[in-house]
Amino acid sequence: MKKITWIIVLIIIIGLYFVHTREETSVVEKMSTEQMEDATAITAGTYTVDTTESEFMWAGQKPFIDGYVNSGTIALSEGVITVTDTTATGSFVLDMNTLHVGLTAQKPGSEGALEGHLKGSRWFDVATYPTATFSIIAVTPTDTDLVYTVTGDLTIKGVTHEISFPAEIYQDEDGLLYAEAKTEIDRTLWGITSGSGNFFENLGDNLIADEVALSFFLVANAK
Repeated sequence: MKKITWIIVLIIIIGLYFVHTREETSVVEKMSTEQMEDATAITAGTYTVDTTESEFMWAGQKPFIDGYVNSGTIALSEGVITVTDTTATGSFVLDMNTLHVGLTAQKPGSEGALEGHLKGSRWFDVATYPTATFSIIAVTPTDTDLVYTVTGDLTIKGVTHEISFPAEIYQDEDGLLYAEAKTEIDRTLWGITSGSGNFFENLGDNLIADEVALSFFLVANAK
């Protein structure tokens, strides 16, 4: 079972690489030599997320159907990060009503129907829970420059669980804060069990992976 779960996670990650709308290199790799010289650790202060420049993306799949990967975006409605000399805190709000499905390779033209399905009561129930939030608990340096471990509380459908993931975070010469990360969550921990093999039997090709790949690219301005 663990082997199957690992394969599913790997497939989701690979799928996300192919459907991601951005160039799939890290923040550090995308920076030029000059930018690398100017990139620094974040200075203390409060930063407001630029919701028009920032992106939050998701991807999931039906593991028994070759190439069945759906992906899309959710808009950030607000976000703030407060940095001190020792750590950072902050909070971010996702507007679940903006959940958007990109191209559905297996069923082209069905994006609107899938959006409605995901917004419904069996999935994110956006009528009842119009927002999801992430609150930073700690940001800890790693052995790699510009890479930190971010720990925080993710709340979806009124359920909160702590998650941790590595993130590339840096500040440019103009004082803008940038952050980029990829991670996965088990959706069933937040009560989203539709199509899960751990909750329903004999699903066959309708089995939907529990793991959902998430990624984000944040831009924030100093107040």
